[in-house]
Amino acid sequence: MTDAVKRSSDDRLKVAIVGCGGIGNSHARGYAASGRADLVGVADIVRERADGYAEKYDTTAYGSVTDLLAAQDPALVSIATPPGTHAELAIEVLAAGKSVIVEKPPVLSLAELDKIAEAEQASAGSAYGIFQHRHGSGGRRAHQLLQSGALGAPLVAVCETLWFRPRSYFDPDWRGTWVGEGGGPTLGHGIHQIDLLLHLLGQWKTINASAVRRDRPVQFEDISMAMVTFENRAVATMINSLLSPQELSRIRIDSEGGTLEVNHLYGYSDADWTFHPTPDEAVAARLGQDPGTVNPENAARSQQAGDAWAASAAEDVPSNHSAQLGRLVDDLLAGRDHETTLASTRPTMEFITALYASALTGQAVDRADLVPDHPFYTALHGGVEQSRIDSTFAI
Repeated sequence: MTDAVKRSSDDRLKVAIVGCGGIGNSHARGYAASGRADLVGVADIVRERADGYAEKYDTTAYGSVTDLLAAQDPALVSIATPPGTHAELAIEVLAAGKSVIVEKPPVLSLAELDKIAEAEQASAGSAYGIFQHRHGSGGRRAHQLLQSGALGAPLVAVCETLWFRPRSYFDPDWRGTWVGEGGGPTLGHGIHQIDLLLHLLGQWKTINASAVRRDRPVQFEDISMAMVTFENRAVATMINSLLSPQELSRIRIDSEGGTLEVNHLYGYSDADWTFHPTPDEAVAARLGQDPGTVNPENAARSQQAGDAWAASAAEDVPSNHSAQLGRLVDDLLAGRDHETTLASTRPTMEFITALYASALTGQAVDRADLVPDHPFYTALHGGVEQSRIDSTFAI
């Protein structure tokens, strides 16, 4: 990895962005916030967009990643294009010996993920995925406490992505299609919360899922639901929706030590997290005896300053692109491994693959089933005819 790092100086990193739409701005702002990155070029197949970025961020515009790589020598390239282009662009960047970070969803299939992994093996660069919710201080604290056992064994969890996207959201010709987006809210929207839940709870084991198309003009679902079991015997329910006017992103984990919960929308801060310790036996014995009232002892215990969650508080780092990209820049400059490798996102893509497979076949799917000859390995629709998908998802 360190051989591929090209510094502008001893403490700065050369970076580039491919894809000059809305999400590319988050990458540009993230690099600027790091204070240690030089944006040496931007590229977009619509040259006017690249020119606008170049003026806005004081850099040079190119009409393709090929032209950018021929003219510049970045250490790291962000891929912020529509999902259907991610794999091809990432492979080209890696073939040039550069590191690459790919916007979510990183790929449209496990087959694409494995092709990037193969290119990474032959490259001096490394591949990473954008999953910024792993990098906020609340998520990092939750991961450390759950992995260390400080909150006790996880028992049951709830994961919700209740968002709203109007019909006009799907006006661009690549949206709403398997070829352009790869899948619906499960892949393109719920993936944030799915990835964070898996990061916190560990390897999943089995999924039972269903999906429906209730309203939006798409080839796939606009709502999905799942029941999940984990290797550590925790269980979780999940819902992803694009039909929810009061938007919410939520994860709740009930463990032996208490209830850990985060409620936010597109990014959290520490204030969005709460922890309620498990009541002692005396308090628990009185729960439910006076329905409709709040036991003051319960409220008091939720404010305990000595619990593991409160004791872990430190600097508040919101879960935005700046949190991850700043850490990535620092890691590359220091020659350290960055934890959100593309390989580390494979369980998330396996989970999403299994959810579609379960929804379309009506069968539970084990993680161990997802080998290269599995029908859903190369595409999330599993090669199922669109007419059958339409029939399966219709209600």
